[in-house]
Amino acid sequence: MANSYGIGISLILAIWSYVSMITDLGPAWQLMDPIVSGFFVGAVVGNIPLGLAIGGTLELMSLGLWTYGGATTPDYTTGAIVGTAFAALSKLAPTEAMAAGMAIAVPVSLFMTQLDILGRSVTTVFIHGADRAVEKQDDAAFTRWHLWGQLPWGLSRAIPVFFAVWLGSGPIQTLINNIPAWLTRGLGTMGHILPALGFGILLTLLPIEKWWSFFVVGFVMFAYLNVPLLGIALTALAVVIIYFSLKPIEAGEQQAEEAAAVKVDETKSPVTHGDLVNAMWRHNLTLQLSWNYERMQALGYAWSIAPILKKVYPNKDEYFAALKRHMVFYNTNPAIGSPTIFGADCALEEKRQPEVGDSLKVALMGPFAGIGDTVQAILMKPIFAVFAASLALQGHAAGAWLMLLLGFIWFYVMFPGFWLGYKQGIGLVRQVSSGAITRITDIASTAALFIMGGFIPSIVGVTTKIQFTKHVLLDGKDVVEIVKLQDTFDKILPYILPLALVFCVYWLLKKKHWTNLQVLLLLVAVGIVLGAFNVL
Repeated sequence: MANSYGIGISLILAIWSYVSMITDLGPAWQLMDPIVSGFFVGAVVGNIPLGLAIGGTLELMSLGLWTYGGATTPDYTTGAIVGTAFAALSKLAPTEAMAAGMAIAVPVSLFMTQLDILGRSVTTVFIHGADRAVEKQDDAAFTRWHLWGQLPWGLSRAIPVFFAVWLGSGPIQTLINNIPAWLTRGLGTMGHILPALGFGILLTLLPIEKWWSFFVVGFVMFAYLNVPLLGIALTALAVVIIYFSLKPIEAGEQQAEEAAAVKVDETKSPVTHGDLVNAMWRHNLTLQLSWNYERMQALGYAWSIAPILKKVYPNKDEYFAALKRHMVFYNTNPAIGSPTIFGADCALEEKRQPEVGDSLKVALMGPFAGIGDTVQAILMKPIFAVFAASLALQGHAAGAWLMLLLGFIWFYVMFPGFWLGYKQGIGLVRQVSSGAITRITDIASTAALFIMGGFIPSIVGVTTKIQFTKHVLLDGKDVVEIVKLQDTFDKILPYILPLALVFCVYWLLKKKHWTNLQVLLLLVAVGIVLGAFNVL
């Protein structure tokens, strides 16, 4: 009995894994979904019900998992691809084939976590390449660096899938079994703590010294009251809106608001409708193509807004200065939040109000990330996934189509989201000197801090425990005892570890002026060492 496939099918599945990964970074078409990939692989190898069953089972295992702030989760999609391929190859009865497929799919999913971290880390090279291109005023090189950013993402899936399917299950299982346990633990711990960098950067952009009380409320709701993240997000919106509606507008703000209208530049805009459409498609299709741990979506955002900047700043020096201004840290929900922020920023750049646009990005990306991730990961996806998995486990292809429908919804909402932001941005420039901008910024910032108070303990290293082993003599025998310091810490303050980790990152960035890359390397080293010694 054959235990592997030929090069043809191996290439097809490798290409599928590459394309599904890339579409997950941009248009969110849900190709990177266990049920959809199981259905596709089942069609290729001639056993669709088996692919749906394995994909449906892995879908249920992935409920509640989401890449908040760049967190790494088990890659159940690659597990579905490899598991379905080998289950179909086994020629066993459906139940036994399903069990055989899952026996391969689960360890592959966990193994891919390590390759995912490696791929995400390599992408830092591309953001620095783009920095050099901007300094040299080389627009073509700047574009190449962004588009090349997809390679580590796609190849980190395509290469292992190709060799797994081509070589067969035996070598892959042997490779997984021979990975040193200390390395697996170390990389796993590193994956848990790396999102602390994203949260730490966000805190440096938010006025936490001024609005720290909102952060504390969000933390207490999660840590002590066990309020779900969706409940925290909705409470944040309600509390913040009530607070600022009761807070009186300062007299200076009112006077500025009345005088603002005469200060708006009403000259004919050089930006055409075609320029806006070009920028919108760039954003919606490629925002996260060059995502990296250091500045996350920054390069994709800068490349997306480049057509607007070229028209607004025809002078070459001004154009590249504007491009450099957009190469700063940026990260938010790509489907619900970013299109609206991007549309407003395009309008503000068009009216030559870059300072307002930059402030708006910083103020809105945190709240939109919290709200968008909550709606997608906690509300919508589980509902669709449960129905889709139940259909898939019954052998109905409708399960795959249901997840594709969810992807279409996320892709569709990007477009009205952009135009909503653009129209609101045009209105905002009329109040550029007014207190309304400050008020919007304060509302968004406090909402972000409120939500982050709950998100940080729920996401950063929530499964890790501080502990160490020691040898003690008990009745003359050497006994290994595990000392769980985390239990003591939790009695003092629940979730103190993720909280302390994020604020340590914040302190290094804000007070010690470390670069994002320096903090990233520190977290990588700490994660591997502590994980290897089984401390975390």
